[in-house]
Amino acid sequence: MIFVFFAAVAYDSTLGGRTRQLADILSCRHQVHFIEMPSLRRPMPRHAVRRENGVWIHHLPPLPGGWRMAGTSGEKLWITYAATMLRRTLPPDFFAVVSNPFWEPLMERLESACLIYDCLDHCSIHTKSCYDPAVAEREQRLATRSGLILAVSRKLTEFWQARYREKTFFLPNGCPDSWLKMERRQPLRPLAGFLGALYEWIDYSLLEQVADALPEVPFEFTGPVRDRKSIAALRQMTNVKFRTAVPFCRAVEVMSRYSVGLIPFRHDPVAEYSNPLKMYEYLALGIPVVSTLPGEAGLPVHVAIGAADFIRQVQRQLEAPPPAEEMKRAVVSRTWNCIATDLERILEKI
Repeated sequence: MIFVFFAAVAYDSTLGGRTRQLADILSCRHQVHFIEMPSLRRPMPRHAVRRENGVWIHHLPPLPGGWRMAGTSGEKLWITYAATMLRRTLPPDFFAVVSNPFWEPLMERLESACLIYDCLDHCSIHTKSCYDPAVAEREQRLATRSGLILAVSRKLTEFWQARYREKTFFLPNGCPDSWLKMERRQPLRPLAGFLGALYEWIDYSLLEQVADALPEVPFEFTGPVRDRKSIAALRQMTNVKFRTAVPFCRAVEVMSRYSVGLIPFRHDPVAEYSNPLKMYEYLALGIPVVSTLPGEAGLPVHVAIGAADFIRQVQRQLEAPPPAEEMKRAVVSRTWNCIATDLERILEKI
């Protein structure tokens, strides 16, 4: 098989997660290409290709304005250029795995053996304004044209199966196989932490209450921040630290220091339809999880309802954490190798 992943981020992004992990695993037995989301942070003027970990990584020049350019003549020119460059370099008869509706117009210009929509989130995550018409319309066109829809959560699976039952499959998130083999060493001092996107779906009001109620507990948040104003109050607290995003290769180094892994999501469409990757990663490292969201069935996640419960759960996990092996066992069948094998089995059916 030949896989071409049209990603939502760059290959080495700290947020690369699922798409990069699947690309790396599948490259051991298939030809794999990874098309990075164009970004002004990496303003290369032309199409470029490099190879890492057996994966062919394609960088396209940025489209200034991103979603604001949707449907404009500028975007159409960019699509024409991108399609021309990719047709020259991609092999024929590939499986196109698309994880962001941004790519939908480009898919009309490329021929693939099968178009696959890997739906990772509620569509409002792709724009700051919920239910932005351009995003919703493109997602619907992408889903209609796709021969297969992969949904990362049960809620997303129900949503898409109600519309496209025969071609929708549940394919959850996972964790790196190697992390399960790492010995869990209890941190020398307590630390409650979160590593990931510190965007608008994080419940900062909740975190302020929790950090204020537990002044003796250090809290650490690592990742990109979209709105600095949202973290202003937390930054004033002496027991709270914010650290800049790190590449994925350093994620273990950062998270292994956590006594408790936090998933402090707000209750909005993004959270409701999510299946946080961080749940699997915390558990794979033997880190107890306190979350505002329930995990998939069978995952030992400590769900907190409201600030008072969140505070109690953090205290409880700091005082008497469950055995690390118990948490690791819960995700043995959810390694990326297992998820990639499940994907191959799904493709054999179509």
